[in-house]
Amino acid sequence: MPEYNTKDILYNGIENTFLSLISDKINVLIIGGGRAGFIKAKTFSKNGCNVTVLSKEFCEEFKGICNLHNVKLIKEKYKKEYILNNHLIIIAVNDEKVNSLVKTHCNELFKLYLDCTNFKKGLFVVPCQRNTGAISFGINTKGGSPKTSRYLAGKVNKVLYEYNSFVEYNCSLRNRVKDFYNKDEIMKFVASDDFYFFYKKNQHENILKMFYYGGDVFEINSCH
Repeated sequence: MPEYNTKDILYNGIENTFLSLISDKINVLIIGGGRAGFIKAKTFSKNGCNVTVLSKEFCEEFKGICNLHNVKLIKEKYKKEYILNNHLIIIAVNDEKVNSLVKTHCNELFKLYLDCTNFKKGLFVVPCQRNTGAISFGINTKGGSPKTSRYLAGKVNKVLYEYNSFVEYNCSLRNRVKDFYNKDEIMKFVASDDFYFFYKKNQHENILKMFYYGGDVFEINSCH
């Protein structure tokens, strides 16, 4: 097998900082009505974002999403005014002149933008996202391989799904003990392999009462 040095593996030092956006509060502008623009429009609209697609022409696939409540198609050429009310800008056209102009405007207005022609020229990438119900996560490959990301996301999703009900329980418990002075101690106790073992045995509540007894379920008398 070929060997890769550290420089190759780090892909010239590209690092990622992940954010989890509250979808229904995010406005996304996609510039370009071709296949690349459609894929991004489908992804962001499916995840609940408010999507506007700007293009003089749209590919046939847009007919499948054009009637969604959170998708708006505008048949116009690009103007700076269109990016003003949007948080994320997706550049999905092959016109280098338009690409350069959009990037200039985005930099002036401190907008985050994605360049579909070359992800390294943008400010963010879209990870492959999956959801088990209680857990959402994203996977991104530094070298830019979407199919590999989808493959890995499928494998990780199967593992995390086994913990779905456990995570639901922990989140519910956190709300129940949010005013306890020892909330952090309790949550550290339950977020462990040992507690998960008893959860699978349906003995988790008994274990909590054993360690944090007092009141209905936990040590309520010591709450601040």
